[in-house]
Amino acid sequence: MDSHIIEQYPEFAVNCFTGSFSALAGMKGHPIAEQSLFERGDAYLFQAGLDESGYPEYIFPVEEAGLLGMRRTGFEIQAVPISYGDVGTQLKGLVDRFGGVVVWVNTSHLGYAEVYGRTSSYLHSIVIDEVAEDLSDLRVFDCMVVDAERFSCRARLDFAEFEKAISDRIKSDAHDCMGFFYVVTGTVVAEGRGGLQGSLREQARRFAEEDRFRDAIKEYQRLCVECFVDPDRSTEFGARRLFIHSTVLYSVPSLTLMSRSLDAAGASEAARELCEEAIRHWRALGVLALRYEATGSDAVMGRLNQRFAVLDDVTARLWGELA
Repeated sequence: MDSHIIEQYPEFAVNCFTGSFSALAGMKGHPIAEQSLFERGDAYLFQAGLDESGYPEYIFPVEEAGLLGMRRTGFEIQAVPISYGDVGTQLKGLVDRFGGVVVWVNTSHLGYAEVYGRTSSYLHSIVIDEVAEDLSDLRVFDCMVVDAERFSCRARLDFAEFEKAISDRIKSDAHDCMGFFYVVTGTVVAEGRGGLQGSLREQARRFAEEDRFRDAIKEYQRLCVECFVDPDRSTEFGARRLFIHSTVLYSVPSLTLMSRSLDAAGASEAARELCEEAIRHWRALGVLALRYEATGSDAVMGRLNQRFAVLDDVTARLWGELA
């Protein structure tokens, strides 16, 4: 059977891994909002590194945060190593027993959405909630298809394509997590940390104490500058990636989610204003990145560096306010 989309939905997740766990919990009759996973999993804390193509990235530690968020909201999670010699039998057994699995895949082998064939391959997570009796194909829930207009969908995926998707390894500085099926094995009493306010204070504490978070924007700036002058890497592609990370995929979407958390927590007016200010500066940085992609101008590079410095200051003041 050819891979194809069954149903398409306008809603989509902020992150594929947290979105997949939110969807899986709902399938099991225990709905949990993705926002709650960000709050309980310390997912508003970002770090810098290099992505699967060797270009700078600014993201939260996705696997660590997603699993932490699920456990703190009361779910027992098990990571089951994939038996590559007998994937079909293993996967069907897990789906039949636990109602679904979350798994990391290489997007270049996901034939149900055309966009995956048009873009460079990257690490992505999906939910499998049905496997055909003859192991010919399986049913997927993809919570975040990043096309010109993002969407989520249910799809049928050819099993041979799926085997390639879980076997063709991709890793980055932040992610080297392929090779496991993640299942929700049960529920427990959620970990108490003083509610939403306590969760945000815990993230503020970690920001102050862990260099990877506190220095993330400076490190991201350094990596971007190095990339732009490296003859072995495309300046234009690196600048485009800066736009995508700042505006499309990570910084602005996560801060927008954070603004809702701040409202729900009754955070101070100063904290809410700093969050909105950070969103404006990340958007402005994205615009500058597009200008740099088009011009390679030293003047634009200078403005990028100035905007990075402002963002570093605003971010530090935001977490200081939440502490």
